[in-house]
Formats: sequence, structure tokens, C-alpha cells
Amino acid sequence: MSDAQITRQEMKALDILQDHLRQVLASITELRNLVDDWFEKKEESVQIHIKKLEDIENKANDIKWKILNELSSAQTMLNREDFMRLVMTNDSLVDHTEGIGHRVLLLMNWIPDTKTVSYIKDMLDAILKMMMTLRESIFVLTQNSENSINKASEIYELERNIDALHRDAVKHLYSQDLDAKTLHLAVGLIEHLEDLADIGEDVTDAIRIIAVARKGHF
Repeated sequence: MSDAQITRQEMKALDILQDHLRQVLASITELRNLVDDWFEKKEESVQIHIKKLEDIENKANDIKWKILNELSSAQTMLNREDFMRLVMTNDSLVDHTEGIGHRVLLLMNWIPDTKTVSYIKDMLDAILKMMMTLRESIFVLTQNSENSINKASEIYELERNIDALHRDAVKHLYSQDLDAKTLHLAVGLIEHLEDLADIGEDVTDAIRIIAVARKGHF
């Protein structure tokens, strides 16, 4: 079955959602820069990045309500609840990213070893790639549901890679001679990065549900 023709309401909601996804990408990029400054022990810069993350979160929140208001007025729109679920799940990415920034601040006095640094950077790079692919998946949803579903498959593969990095990073941390507090915070940071990827997977599921509904079959 071919894709259903995208409606004006769907197009407007997806256009605003693209703005929302730009804030997600901005928050991940800001977190990546924050972590780089943490590794270099630039606490003042880390604080600046956290303020920027808070500003991004506020902007994303405004966009979220703009989309939800648009959807609430679209009484006859197909998949309206699925779109709302997508928006709310996507918004949690920005919230979670800001929270990770604050967790990094708690680890300012810890100097991670080279291998730990590599794991964290690799996880963040994979997460950023995941979010960029998410944005592509939303973009192609307006053109071809099959392509959007294919993008979802790429995201699932990235999430599996992040899972593997997460397991290896935690295993490595437990092999280090760290005090209990630092170990708890460090493992918590890795867990929260992995949680971010899990939320990204949830967003992907929401996109796929809409794509499948428009296409007409799984």
C-alpha cells in the first residue's frame, strides 16, 4: 500500500518538530563541548555550558508547547496521539541532556584515565550521530515512509553500539581503583548517557509507528 498523502496539519506539525529536533542536536553538541572542557578541568567553562543547556531546554520547552497546541487544534488529524507521544518523548531528550551536564559538574575533581575518556567521547559521538539520523528520519517521513523506516533501522544499530560501549565502560570503571563516591558518580554518568540513547530509541519507535500507519503495514 502506498503512503497516505501528508496533510497540511501533519506538515505543519513536522516542520515545528524539526525546530524541536534542532534544539535536541544543540543540547547534545553543547554537552559534548561541556565534557571536553571537563576533561581539561575548565570548571568556569563547564558552568557556562550548563547555563547554555538550560537556555536550550527552555527554548525546546516553548517549541514543545507550540507543537502540542497545533496538534490539539487538529481534531481530525490522523495519528494525532502518536504525534503527541513523539513530541513528549523527544522533549525528554533535552531534559535528560541538561541533567547529564549537572552530573558532570559533580565529577569536576575527578581526573578520568585515558580509556574512560575515550569511552565517554565515543558514546557522545555515537549519540550525536543517532540524533542526526533521528532528524533525517523525521525529514524523510514527509516524503517516503519506507525511507523513514530504513532510517529507524540505522538508529537501532547505533543504539546497540552504544549499549556495547556502555557495558565496556562500566566494566572498565569497576576495574579502576576509585573511591566509592567517585565510582558511583562515574558509573551513573555512563548509565545516564546510555539512558539518553534509550530515549532516542523510544523516539525512533514513535516515528516508526507514524511511518507504518501512513504506509499501511509493518
